[in-house]
Amino acid sequence: MTGKTAPAMAKDPRPARGTLRKRAYDTLKASILNGNLHRGERLSEKRLMREFDIGRTPVREALNQLEREGLVVGRPNSGYSVANFDMEAVCNLLVVREGLDAIAAELATEVASSSDFERLQGVMNEIEALDAMHTRSPETYAKELELGLKIHEVILESTGNGPLIEITRRVYDQLRLALWLEILWIDVWKDSVEEHRAIVDALLARDGKRAAEAARKHVRGTRDNMKIIKDVHDYRRHIGEERLPGNTRRT
Repeated sequence: MTGKTAPAMAKDPRPARGTLRKRAYDTLKASILNGNLHRGERLSEKRLMREFDIGRTPVREALNQLEREGLVVGRPNSGYSVANFDMEAVCNLLVVREGLDAIAAELATEVASSSDFERLQGVMNEIEALDAMHTRSPETYAKELELGLKIHEVILESTGNGPLIEITRRVYDQLRLALWLEILWIDVWKDSVEEHRAIVDALLARDGKRAAEAARKHVRGTRDNMKIIKDVHDYRRHIGEERLPGNTRRT
């Protein structure tokens, strides 16, 4: 024996499969939620591989996960497409969200730590700062959505309840497109600020009953707004159908 040690094996420069899968999932999910991939749009695996520089297997695994979350729809022999905006499904999800948010708010009043409350107050400060300089611009709309989701995420995390966190996040993922439409179609900002302040005040006072009711009221407002959007959508579709060739408009 010479005493020489074997040369170290060269490290594989390729990312691990789990990393590629997560990158594919995160990229596709962000593109759907940001509206870069449109509702009903067909998702060609080859196109996604080319545009996002991701292999076939990670893309397929990401699409399977997104289908489980309700963001894409898979059909035999036709592949995947971005899920359409189903108003009835959204309203049903909002009923679920109302219950989950109320549970999270009430539980947080019991178990949240002082550092949780500091984070919560910090997000509320950001919301009030945005309120002070609020303008109707794409950047502001995006910030509205970000902070509105962030404050609920902080409340959720402060419960420390793993199953509640997982289920609620899944519901929020499926609602994000609807929440974006609410911001763009209806001026909800002032109401949103007041409703979030009511939730935060109740949490900081550790008043579980008041926190749960404030959370429910906030979601009910979104449900009312979704009904308005649905009515407008139905009306526009009805007018469009009346104007089709062969249809006679009633006077």
